[in-house]
Amino acid sequence: MDEQELMITFSVLSFSVLGFGAIVLSLVTLLGRGNRSFAIITAGSTIFLGAFMWFVLSDAGALPTALGVVALVLSLLPSKRQPELTEEEG
Repeated sequence: MDEQELMITFSVLSFSVLGFGAIVLSLVTLLGRGNRSFAIITAGSTIFLGAFMWFVLSDAGALPTALGVVALVLSLLPSKRQPELTEEEG
């Protein structure tokens, strides 16, 4: 492997980990008390960086792009939070 291939591999790994982190953050937002705007921003940046890599550097950029799309869809779903009970109800 030459230096350019190593750099592309490192970038794919880095952006893929960013994509997995965006998915985890989106799941936390969906199931708990995560910050929805930060989840959307993280997913959007993963999509942008992955697409840039996909179109400019290598076809391997499709993986981070796909992870970003999954994270974006999860972050835009309605929250599963249960309404808090008041003292009179609980």
